[in-house]
Order: sequence, then C-alpha cells, then structure tokens
Amino acid sequence: MFLISESNNLNFEKNSEYEIYHNMIGIFEQLKKKKIKLSLVDGNTVELENTGAEYEIRLGVTPEVETPKTKLERILSKVIFNSPDKEFKKYLESIKTDTTKVQHTLLLKNLKIIYDILEIRRVESCYGEIYPGANERFIDARHTNFREEVPEDKIPIDPIEALRFARYDQMDLVLKSEFKDAIDYIKAVELTGKKGAYDLALMYWEKVVQEFLFRKKEKNENQALEDFLSDDIRNQKSKDGTEESKTNSEQNDDKSSKTLEDIINEKIEEEGDDESKQKDGGTKEEKVVETKKSKLLSDFKNPFELDSKKDSSFEETRERLKKSGKKEITNIEKELEKISKKQTVEKTSWKNIQSHITVNTHKHTDLIEFNKTTSRKLKSTFKKIQGGRMGDVDSTGEDIDVEAYIDFKINKIGNFLINSKKFAGFDIILAIDESSSMSDHMDTVKRMCATLYDAISDLPHVRLTVMGWNGTAGHCYIKKITKPTQIGSLEAFGETPLAMAIGYAKHEIEKMTSQRRLFFLITDGHPNEHSDIEIARKGIKQMHHKGISCNGIYVGANTAENTAQMKEIFLDNFVICENFDYVDTYLMDKISKQIIRSIKKVNFN
Repeated sequence: MFLISESNNLNFEKNSEYEIYHNMIGIFEQLKKKKIKLSLVDGNTVELENTGAEYEIRLGVTPEVETPKTKLERILSKVIFNSPDKEFKKYLESIKTDTTKVQHTLLLKNLKIIYDILEIRRVESCYGEIYPGANERFIDARHTNFREEVPEDKIPIDPIEALRFARYDQMDLVLKSEFKDAIDYIKAVELTGKKGAYDLALMYWEKVVQEFLFRKKEKNENQALEDFLSDDIRNQKSKDGTEESKTNSEQNDDKSSKTLEDIINEKIEEEGDDESKQKDGGTKEEKVVETKKSKLLSDFKNPFELDSKKDSSFEETRERLKKSGKKEITNIEKELEKISKKQTVEKTSWKNIQSHITVNTHKHTDLIEFNKTTSRKLKSTFKKIQGGRMGDVDSTGEDIDVEAYIDFKINKIGNFLINSKKFAGFDIILAIDESSSMSDHMDTVKRMCATLYDAISDLPHVRLTVMGWNGTAGHCYIKKITKPTQIGSLEAFGETPLAMAIGYAKHEIEKMTSQRRLFFLITDGHPNEHSDIEIARKGIKQMHHKGISCNGIYVGANTAENTAQMKEIFLDNFVICENFDYVDTYLMDKISKQIIRSIKKVNFN
C-alpha cells in the first residue's frame, strides 16, 4: 500500500482511527490483486478513483462525528464488491431524450443520484455481512449523517428524497409520505450482486419517479390553466364589457382547440414579451421564458426508455439480484478467509514474523514518580518468595525425607533422598499496549512500572522487563525496558498488532533461564484482526506448557465482549480494571496474589 499524507493534521497518525488502515488495505490488495494508494488530506470527504492499474483513495482526516475509519471502510466496500460506477456512467451518456439540453442534464443527474443512494446501501450491506462490526458502525453513521443533513424531522416530498431517507434508515418518516416504495427498493438492493443498484435504479426511475413526474406535470398544467382562466380570462371579460363578448367567445373557441401545453406556453411567452420591453437583448428574454416553463411543466417531455428487462416484475428482479449477490458474497468471503489463514500461519512462526518486528532504542529520562505505599507492600511480598530452598526427592540427595523413606520401605518404589539447591530467581515480564488508544492512560502506566521497579530494587533474584508494543503498516515495534530510567520513553501511537507482540514476547521469555517466569499482557482495546486472538491464544498455551505463567490485564469496561476476548486468550487467568486509576489497587491486591499463586504453582506442581 502507498501512503501519502497531504494533511496538516500531523497528529492524526497517532489517533486510534489510523490503527486498522494498513491491515485492511493490505488484505484487500491481495483480494483485488491491485495496489491501493491512500492519501490523507484535510477535510472530511472521501474519494475513490480506479485508474485501472490501481485504486486511489483520498481520505479526509479532519475530526468529525463520523470517523475516517468508517468512511474508509465504506469506500473500500465499493472496491471489494465491484461497484459498476464506470459502467453506469457510460450508460447514462448513451441515453437520448426528447428534452432540452438543460432538462436532459437535470434528468441524468437525478438518475445518477438514485443509483448512488442504492449503491452505497448495497455495498454497506455486503461488507457488513462479512464484517458485523463494520455494519454496526455503518448503522450509527447513517443516523448521524441524516441529522447533519436534516436537523428536524420532516416528511419527504418526492421519491428521490424518500429514497435518501430510507437509505438513512428513516423508515418512519418515509411511511408517512406517499413514496413507501422507497423502503422496498432499499431493502431489495441489500446483499445483491454487482448489478443490484444498477438495475434497481433504472426500475425505480421507470416505475416510481416517472409516474411521479407525470402526476406532477398534469397537476402543474391543471393549476396553470386554472390560474390562467381565473386571473386573466375573467379579468379580461370584465374589462372589455359586453360589446366584446363575441370576440372573446371566438378567442376562447380558438384556445379550446389548442393543447393544454400550448395554452400555457403562449401565456409564458406573453409574460416574457412584456418583460422584454423593459430589457435589452434577446438571450435574457429566452432565459426568462425557459425558467417559467420549468416551473409550470415537469422536467421532461417524454419518458426515458431505460431498462432492457422492463417487463420483469419487481419481485423477479429482486430475487435474481439477491441470488447473484449471495454467490458473490460467498466467493469473496472464501477468498478473504484464505488470505486470513495465510497471514495466520505467517504470524505464528518466529521465522516469518521476525522480519516484521523492530526493537527500538530507548532514551533515558528522569525517574517517574511512583506509589510508595504499593511499592513497600509489593517489596514485602517479593522478599517472602524470592530465594530460599526447595526440596527435591531424588537418589543423589544429601538428606533423607522421612515420609518418602517410609513410603519406599512399604511400596519398594520411589526416591527418599533430598537435594537442596538455590532458586535461580524469577522474571516478571510486562507487555504493555502502546497503541494510540492508550494515550490517555500512559502516565498511569509509567507510574505503575515505576512502582514495580522500586518494589524489586535491591532484590537480586527478581527481574522486571517491560515490553512496550505497537505497530503501523503491518510492522510491530517493540520497546524493551530493563531500567527505571527508561520508563519515560513509553508513548502511545499506532495500531495493535497483538499476534506479533505475543510472538516476540514468547520468543524472548523462552530464552530466559530463571526457574519462574511470569508474563502479563496489559491492553485497553481489541486487535485490528480477529485472527490475532486465535494466534495469541496458541502462543499463550505454548508458554503455559513450558511453565510460564501467563496473565492478562484488560483496562476498560467489564462487558461481556471484553470478558469473552480475555477468556478466549487467557482462560481464567485475567483481571479487568474498569479504569487505570485503579491499577495500583489491583497491583497490591489481585496481581500480587496472582504472582504468589503462580509462583507456587510453577514450583510445586
């Protein structure tokens, strides 16, 4: 993926919305077998161009209610599900109508609006079928965008407005209008194939919009004639008097032989002639006449001949399009699954992921203020369990284990001699999420690490290693901290490459020679790719089999979703902190108890 930043918002790349961009685009580049160039620009619009050789996306990153992430997902859904924008544009250019140039342009513009409304709904539904999380974001965005366009509730007054309202899920307002068919077309276009919006847009024009225009034309003509007769003929009769009644009767007979449109146009031209007497130039007179015609007549003279399948019913068309859509969605989902599995295999092997990991150098900073009370209590805990002697019953020991010796005498099996050896100490490893979503919590994280470092000071058999981790563009960056003066280098930016972070931690921990190794993963969010959870679970399971105690600390709301994610990775070995302000309490209570429990389990199982 190519990335070009034309935005003055340099802090945007540290925003959590930027986290999924490269992973998403990398997957879709493989799916489409084309490069996708992403340009970040100021503003809040998003544009897509298919040059043939590659896709170009210009994404506005100016903060607003709808995030750039949601806008990018929506535009990528057009890429994935093959929006026929070019084909539809080419078709519009081929349409010939018996109208003026201005009217012709206006009609084609409205037909394009109908297509765009249906196409956005189509690709959102197809993308959301594969990615339910994105579907939820699309639904939220619809309500937000509608309120920006229409601050107060109103009933749509034409079929195109009704279609737009239905696209934004404003079904209650549409049902109050005379254009309830708009809801049927929005529902019909969902989960359809490439031709879904294309065919339904033409059908909506012919079966709904044109009927509305005919009714509007007839209503306008009748109203114009009524106004003409009431305001002009009656006044004229009154003015001329009885001696001109015969002449008026002849004029009325002449008018009755003309078409309704002829009468209206003559009246318009008369008004135009009156105004022209006060103005110079013929061009302006023609514009006045043309403008008034547009107000009295509908914006077309003859209907479009559009749909080659115009004899097919709405129900038949809908079923045909949904059938092809189901096939397309299934095929794309299978391709995405293959790509995801391929990436999963690559992420589980250290040989494959090491080239995507960079261990950054860190700068020394001033010491971070820590919680002295927590440090003192943790130090007391560590002193109780560090060092000491452990008895192993074996055949080369120095002392006799009395109970084992009695068991040996009775059962004639087992060893009864004791071998004393010194503990080699233990390692505590904290893998801390440094992604951009952690920016509000990083000061608390630093204080937590400083407290732990102070708690193990002067304890030679206890080592603490902090691994900060984040990533961008499919790459994982590690910050390995072993001294308290390095804690200040922790920062928050980028995305959440969970699988590679655990892969690196596993590789490093397995090289440690201490008898007891405790691993803690601290995060406040979810990985960008769901497959990372499965990879993380495998890594944690492999470490557990090697005697490494693995624990998770999730900082955030204690919801069913968050609990399920942590349970999937760590089984029951995790805690959830509602807020980082309570981390010190958890360190002193939950975490210290879990450390003791984990150490005992590793040494005496």
